[in-house]
Amino acid sequence: MTGSFKVQLINMGTRAAAFQAKLRALHEYHVRLLHNVLPAPSGVDIANNIKYFSQTLLTVLKDVRTSPHELIRDPLEDPTRMSAYPNLEYGNLYNALTMLIDVAPCIQYGQIVFGKALLQCLSCILPFLDKDLIDNLPYLVSSTISVLPPALHQDIVNALCYYILPFTITRRSSDEQECQACQSVSSVIMMVLQYSNNPAHHCQLLECLMTLKHNVVKDILCVVAYGTAVSRSSAAKLLFYYWPAFDANLFDRKVLLSKLTNDLVPFTCQREHCPNAGNAEAAKVCYDHSISITYAPDCPPPLYLCIECANEIHREHANLEFGDILHPMQQVSMVCENKNCRSNEKSAFSICFSTECASFNGNHPIRYCSQCHSNRHNSRRGGDHVVHRSLQPAWQMDPEMQMHMVESVVSLLREAKPLNFEPGKESSSAESKKNGSSLTADNISREERQRLGRYGIWLLVGRCTPNADTPVEVLGRILSMLFHWFHVTAYSYDAAGQVESTIEKLKVDHVCNWLKDICRIHYNVFISCLLPHPPEYARVGGHWETLASRTSHLKEGLQRLICLVPYEVITSEIWDYVMPHWMEAITNDVAEKELNELKIVLSKILDPEMSPLGFDAKTMYNFVAIRFEKTTAKVQQQALHWLQILTKLEILIPLVQLFAMFGDGVRIMKYGIQHELMREKDAQSQTKAPKTPCKESKETKADMANPPRRSSISPVVEDDSGNTSAISDDEAPTNRHTEFSTDAEHNLTCCILMLDILLKQMELQDVEQHMGIHTSVCENVSRLIKCMVTAARVGLSSHVCALKVAECAYCEASIMWHQLSTKLVQFMAPLNPVRPPDVPIEDIIEEEKSSRKSPPESDKEKTRDRDVSLSMAPLPIPLGPLGGFADIFKLDQFFSDDGKIIIMAGPVPVAVPQPEPHSVGGVLVHMPHVCSNNENGHSVDSNELRKVHATNEMDTYIRWEA
Repeated sequence: MTGSFKVQLINMGTRAAAFQAKLRALHEYHVRLLHNVLPAPSGVDIANNIKYFSQTLLTVLKDVRTSPHELIRDPLEDPTRMSAYPNLEYGNLYNALTMLIDVAPCIQYGQIVFGKALLQCLSCILPFLDKDLIDNLPYLVSSTISVLPPALHQDIVNALCYYILPFTITRRSSDEQECQACQSVSSVIMMVLQYSNNPAHHCQLLECLMTLKHNVVKDILCVVAYGTAVSRSSAAKLLFYYWPAFDANLFDRKVLLSKLTNDLVPFTCQREHCPNAGNAEAAKVCYDHSISITYAPDCPPPLYLCIECANEIHREHANLEFGDILHPMQQVSMVCENKNCRSNEKSAFSICFSTECASFNGNHPIRYCSQCHSNRHNSRRGGDHVVHRSLQPAWQMDPEMQMHMVESVVSLLREAKPLNFEPGKESSSAESKKNGSSLTADNISREERQRLGRYGIWLLVGRCTPNADTPVEVLGRILSMLFHWFHVTAYSYDAAGQVESTIEKLKVDHVCNWLKDICRIHYNVFISCLLPHPPEYARVGGHWETLASRTSHLKEGLQRLICLVPYEVITSEIWDYVMPHWMEAITNDVAEKELNELKIVLSKILDPEMSPLGFDAKTMYNFVAIRFEKTTAKVQQQALHWLQILTKLEILIPLVQLFAMFGDGVRIMKYGIQHELMREKDAQSQTKAPKTPCKESKETKADMANPPRRSSISPVVEDDSGNTSAISDDEAPTNRHTEFSTDAEHNLTCCILMLDILLKQMELQDVEQHMGIHTSVCENVSRLIKCMVTAARVGLSSHVCALKVAECAYCEASIMWHQLSTKLVQFMAPLNPVRPPDVPIEDIIEEEKSSRKSPPESDKEKTRDRDVSLSMAPLPIPLGPLGGFADIFKLDQFFSDDGKIIIMAGPVPVAVPQPEPHSVGGVLVHMPHVCSNNENGHSVDSNELRKVHATNEMDTYIRWEA
């Protein structure tokens, strides 16, 4: 053993022992800071210990012959690289530094000194780490920005851009796959954007990454999609600032051309004895570690030099090679920067960060148009250049990047917040709170959030125009968030800022056309996102991301619908399809006591005069009207429940439409659907050429089997998935409707609902009462009641209470119909009629009874002089048997203002006291016990009326029990 070799062994043993001792000191510092053991170490104490490791690592590195920074780029050379170093505990040092980063906030003073020593040591240790630790180093260094003082942020960014990232993210595996360090770039970007509020740091980091890595836009989109609100805001600005515009007509050029930062700190020459130390910007880089340690003993390799120092060192070492450093971009050009460009379309298409192309632009990254890009980068040359093109359409991207793009759009649109939800609120009040409540917890103003929403719209309209093959899940998610953005920016026109007017202009000029294309290509997806219970993939944004009741979900959803209306996105066809689902959801999901919460929003939509829909009243309520045309009683009953809810909320429905709807519905009850279809078939056949009987018979059977579309309308069934995970109701609303089984029962229920709705609407619309029978309303009511009696066979059906129960639902429904009919008649009947019933009716009665006796003229005159008031002429509505009657007679009752029943005895009215109501067959009827004989004036009871009837001396008959 030679003496020199023995000395080396002794030195190595001594170095290893000292290395271990210093490591134990670092662990002790960590324990004392973690557990607050006094005396707590200062940042200066820890920094002095860390500086020992930096100097030791540089000393070891100086003795290595091969260039470790050249070997580190190739993972296959890791065994060769690691074998060149003495066996020291490099991994333990890395772990100790990691633990000190965790407790850095506990350092009381000396944090800046500690931070600088830490960053220097992390840069020096890079060549000594194995594969796994090298992959983790970029994120570890970037994470220090969250614990070190802001004064060190520039040092952290410089360490990343000049000492860490160039040698970690450029590593390639044997199968040419990206290393883990390259895959962590998005987290590095998010960390810097989150904790540094200096845009210069953002630009410096991004330009460094764009120089080293091809697909940086994928990492930026990942930050926009999944990052924090602050990092998302900065990443979106960088995306539109650096990447060439994909649609020049879509962007605001003034915003994109504005300089993002003017305070970029240049990276200066690192040579220890630079004549212009601190002022000369670094332009060259030397990767020889021995040269770096010689001329900059306190800095980790590689060595960054200014032009003057690089020339001086090159004169001393002629065999050295220096690489060029790209200068930061001074401005972003929207057009081609090639001085020899001959293209007619000079809009920027790509940006090249290679030193070869940058040499044509003063060593700055250069932008090319499409033609110059093809000339500079093709199969013959430029294949190894790092080029960044404008964004492709989303559906041409690879699946992972496409997912990032879609989520970026969703995240940006989600960031938009309403400046003022209340349209009548003073804008000054919002300005007064600008420094307070208008700033959110993440220090992003609402105006800034509105701009983020605009970035999302640019990506959506410019790059996410779907085609026929676009997955419905992706498209539905985007549409739902876009509808939410319409909602939160609905009142942006109330603000006086320029951003708000820009948003409204963006909606009209671009978004509406995009929505119309979606509606044309993917109509079903578009419709499904407008429903109250959309598919799971479309439950995004707003109330779907909060814990809310069913009523709140419906209320917010209807407000979304309102916000789309002014832009003519909701057509009459869409309205007719969507609105029944909303009404059915309200009927099933909203409790009776919560209905009033929907009054305002429904009144806005369904106001015939002030509705934003732009439809007339007939078109607005067409979704209800079509459910009374050639439909079953169940469909009508469902639509009537909708009208009943609207009536409860005091929403006015034109009476003309109500009478038309109800008339169609009652006619279907009378004739049936098939009769209507056959009648339409006959009407159409008259306009066509005659056919053979055989063919006609076959076509008739085919038409009966396949009726027209409206005849196939079925009751709307809302999706049970309305009970989403975001629903907070303790119990679901129960079904409030009694289910019948037979057609007659359904028809009777529909008639009751019609009369109830009609009576309430007449009261809401201030229809004047007691106007008599000569008004259009009275004529329509009379016609409707008459049709109900004949069509729905109210009181004429063969219903018999077979069940031995105290209550019969059908009989109770019959009572209800009679009571509602009576209320309608009372509503219209005059209180003080000026004359008795019309003479033509009396003449007809006399003609029908030619054999009957006529009262004397003297009695007629006496009767005319009596102060008797008639309300209205008898309605020609036959009243059928109410269960339990054996004999049926006509009954003409007139109510006077003193509460008496007027019974017609011949042509002369006689007033008698009104009796108490009797229950006959389960139905309440007014039956007089005592009637007055016109001739002799004496009283007769009900039994004697048989004799009166037998002698044909009375024209009015009553009914009695068998």
